[in-house]
Amino acid sequence: MVRQSPVDPEPNRLVKVWRRVLERRLRTRLRAKVAVEIHDNTHTMLTFQRQRALWRLRLHHMFLAAPDEVLQALASFVRKGDPDASALLDKYIERNRVFIRRLSPAQMRRRIRLEPVGQHHDLLRIYERLNERYFQSRIDAAITFGPAPRVKQPRKSIKMGSYSADSKVIRIHPALDQPVVPRYFVEWIVFHEMLHHVYRARRGEDGRRCIHPPALMAHEKRFHDYSRALAWEKENLDLLLCAGMSPA
Repeated sequence: MVRQSPVDPEPNRLVKVWRRVLERRLRTRLRAKVAVEIHDNTHTMLTFQRQRALWRLRLHHMFLAAPDEVLQALASFVRKGDPDASALLDKYIERNRVFIRRLSPAQMRRRIRLEPVGQHHDLLRIYERLNERYFQSRIDAAITFGPAPRVKQPRKSIKMGSYSADSKVIRIHPALDQPVVPRYFVEWIVFHEMLHHVYRARRGEDGRRCIHPPALMAHEKRFHDYSRALAWEKENLDLLLCAGMSPA
């Protein structure tokens, strides 16, 4: 009785061949053992870690046929975090975005745990009222408190909100979910992130990515408690920076 060995489908077999070639190409540049895993992620294009004498890299499949200069940049970035190499990798990824699988905002949101209702502030209610008041309810986004990072020392800065254009999700820092943080201040932060839905990031003439164009900054001043919120932030920033600190 003869049992036929399973044969990989042609695309998978070719990926394995290209992966081995890529490992050899990186091995000569990193001067160490290399193990490469190929993925089809939609956001993080490359990650790596050192395990004794072995480099483990997880790379998007766009890197399988990357030119020599890109692999040299990848090796420099992995070895020493070279900023010039990082910039070259960013350009390569941008040029090859066509190979990144696209997910709809709804599909991406299903992967995110949305928690808009905090102990002291209801982000969903704030978002809906702002949407009706300032945007005629035309903004189609989701909102949530972000994960609560634990820190042992006071922060030097804090990112109070963010907006993902891919998933259309607004994230608000959990440090704002305190009874001492006034509602109008939380509203201002949510309003600012909603403006990012209207004014998308663009690259200027110098090639740099501009996420706060003049039109957005001008529109932000229409917020009903703009001056009051600015003043509160100036007087209470230390309170937000120290929020969530672990006890010594």
